[in-house]
Amino acid sequence: MIAGCQIFPSNHIFNTRIDSLPVHPDSAAYITTIGATVAVHLDLGRQETQTAVDYYGIPYNVVNGTTLTWSDVTYPTGWNDESDCATGANHTITSPCLVASKQLPIPTNPLIESGVVTAADGNDHHLLVVDSASCRLWELYNAYSGNPWKVDSSAMWDLRSNALRPDRWTSSDAAGLPILPLLLRADEASTGTINHPLRFTLQSAKIRNAYGWPARHGTGTGTATTTPKMGQLFRLKASYVISNSFGTQSKAILRALQRYGMYISDIGSNLYLQGEPKSAWSSTTISEVQTLHASDFEAVDLSAITTRSGFDSNSGAVPP
Repeated sequence: MIAGCQIFPSNHIFNTRIDSLPVHPDSAAYITTIGATVAVHLDLGRQETQTAVDYYGIPYNVVNGTTLTWSDVTYPTGWNDESDCATGANHTITSPCLVASKQLPIPTNPLIESGVVTAADGNDHHLLVVDSASCRLWELYNAYSGNPWKVDSSAMWDLRSNALRPDRWTSSDAAGLPILPLLLRADEASTGTINHPLRFTLQSAKIRNAYGWPARHGTGTGTATTTPKMGQLFRLKASYVISNSFGTQSKAILRALQRYGMYISDIGSNLYLQGEPKSAWSSTTISEVQTLHASDFEAVDLSAITTRSGFDSNSGAVPP
């Protein structure tokens, strides 16, 4: 739950444990491609000041879309043909965003990955917004401020629905998946329980230019079948023993990796797991989780779900 909104229906794949699913037949090859000794890196930090040099992670914002003054936006890259936006006084959702007047629910003084900038600087500058009034999630890529705001792409999910992005559409990440439902959040980890999967990145050469459900978009420079697709799910092996000496946050993260796994979601540094910047993160959490290596993981075979009667590739729902 975020801002009173459940993050997708209970039968969504992101709300489904996958620890009993079979190992993918190419799991060993995928781990070799990633590099068995590559260590996990928590892509988050304890600094909450956006102008600080050590501001690491992807934050999120909560707004009330019925009282917010929505911002005018433009798309300098032209990716509005795979984007969602709103238009008009009633903020009517339009998809693809090919209307003349384009609006997005950007709050005053928003929290943005890598901080607020006024021109593109090569960073992703993801901007995530939960509209508590409609339980819609908006995610922007390469957002920089101005009048109007400029974004490379924008995607909207109805958090009450299992609908995925249109097939072959990107989102704010390369896999066409949402970021926030897969993001590590300090308040959640501090409870000792995380009931959803995580997201991670790999270098382009280690991702096959293809995608598998629930991803909707592929990119990467890998070509061999020993290279995992965008959206491939991995999990921490059941044989991995979580140390009793680890802190509450670390144990929650590792159990989530065993029960719900982590999806290849974007191109970036190898085995970087994304989370929010928050002072509530324990410094020991970072050091403890970063003792994991690729060899501690295995790829998951989701065909046990995708071959079930009633499966719909355009939906995140898991058939019974």
